[in-house]
Amino acid sequence: FVHTYVLVCFLFGYYKMWLFVILIAAVAIYNSYDTIQKWLYQQKFRHIPGPPVDSFSRGHGITLGNAKSCNAFLEVFLRWCQEYGDTFKFFIKTRPVIFSVDPDVLRNICQDVVNFIKVDHLPNRSLFGQRITGTYSILTGGGQEWAMKRKVMSSVFAKQNMKLFAPKLIRLMEQLLVRKIKPRVGDGATLDIHELFTMIFSAIPGVAGFECDMGVNQPEEIGRIINVFLDVIPLQLGSLRKIWGKDARSKKNTTIQMVKDMRAMGKEMIVEKRKEIDILDGVDPPLNDLLAWLIIANTTAGLTDEEVTDDIMTVYLVMDNMSKQLGSLFIYLINYPEIFKKLVEEIRANPVTDYNSISKLKYTELVILESLRMAPVLLRGTRWLEKGVDVGGYKIPGDCQFQYSQYVLHRLEKYWSNPREFIPERFEYGVPNVESFSYFPFLAGARACLGKHLAMIAMKLALSMLLSNFELTPVPTETVPTIVTSMAVTRLKGGPFYEFKPVEGAEDKPISETPDDAKSVVDKEYVEVEAAVS
Repeated sequence: FVHTYVLVCFLFGYYKMWLFVILIAAVAIYNSYDTIQKWLYQQKFRHIPGPPVDSFSRGHGITLGNAKSCNAFLEVFLRWCQEYGDTFKFFIKTRPVIFSVDPDVLRNICQDVVNFIKVDHLPNRSLFGQRITGTYSILTGGGQEWAMKRKVMSSVFAKQNMKLFAPKLIRLMEQLLVRKIKPRVGDGATLDIHELFTMIFSAIPGVAGFECDMGVNQPEEIGRIINVFLDVIPLQLGSLRKIWGKDARSKKNTTIQMVKDMRAMGKEMIVEKRKEIDILDGVDPPLNDLLAWLIIANTTAGLTDEEVTDDIMTVYLVMDNMSKQLGSLFIYLINYPEIFKKLVEEIRANPVTDYNSISKLKYTELVILESLRMAPVLLRGTRWLEKGVDVGGYKIPGDCQFQYSQYVLHRLEKYWSNPREFIPERFEYGVPNVESFSYFPFLAGARACLGKHLAMIAMKLALSMLLSNFELTPVPTETVPTIVTSMAVTRLKGGPFYEFKPVEGAEDKPISETPDDAKSVVDKEYVEVEAAVS
């Protein structure tokens, strides 16, 4: 029995050893085959220049990882552009990616939405398994449904229709000034200006058809929730315990509940808005009722209220882009006091009372345009190339990833003189490089930002309201205010903080001279303007 047991163990061990050898050989053969396939795929791109890789398996991961840790991620691409040209390749692990800031290539990307398609793994489509913007929103969508929705909404956001939004936005700024900002400032206070702008812009949907319990009355709460989403969305695929520590589980559950609450609030808005649309009995709603038109756009595209809710979430998320943009502007203004002084002088010399008076803020517009060049909220973008194309002087094979960067493009001396200097006057005679696609903070073509005209008006009004009523002085802090450029979208760190003091004699002088019966006057103006536009 003992001898038989030893023999069986020996034979089993013998066969086990050979099974192990066969397994190792199979893995080695598969890895060799996989490596050869990846190498052969890379050879399709060998004619395109690019920096040498850190290693075959990691591509440029080490270089980009180190740059990301010190907020120099896009500076690496800027250096590569200067060394290898406007179009080059780099590697994410073993896969080649085409990077380009060639204006002709960007024109192709913006206009050919069939071949250059949005990638289908955008992190903002969901958060911890909870739907955020979905796959058919006006921001993340594609295909026929998206095109039908965009056609409807493009007419709503047309520049000539901004006259319809202006009266409500002006009155909103007055309300926020009296109800929210002056009580917070008192005789003087130090405020995080990015946080303040988040509150201001989170209130805008409330006067554009997105009526809800928080809305204009509690925009700071909406702003807080949206900032949680924006902070967590790019981090959700990593280790939450490393970021949040032992509270990771509870914070994750709290965030999930926030998403559910926001979507529930959106669905309640839709129910109430549909009642208003039904009362109109076939008559088009006002052009400044964005929610009504989002419902119409989704219905036209054959989509449901779930997709309308996606669009509501999208609107609130992109509203924060304006707060980031003006927050970045005030970071730059710390180092450009002469520009700040000139900006304040123009705003105080030209009080905003109606839509036409906004156009008098010419230098204010130049300052905003320059901030959009220096610190665009959308820093870079990604597309998937379906079929091969000839662009940038190279034949690019299909089935590959394309990346571009507004941040890099706006800093190339090839297209801009003194690109690292904040010079608003460069836009004094218009936006020189829009047609050539070397300036496109709002993108361009079929995927240009729908709300760019509304955003410009809202940012001008916010600046006018603050600088007309308060003296602002930058406050030094331990954490230097920083524009973080390592993600696809700008993030701000450490403020900036400014000391607010009421302007002498401005206590009872709001941004416009709208009388006490403001609502009736504004409504009357709206009816007249809407009739003229129609």
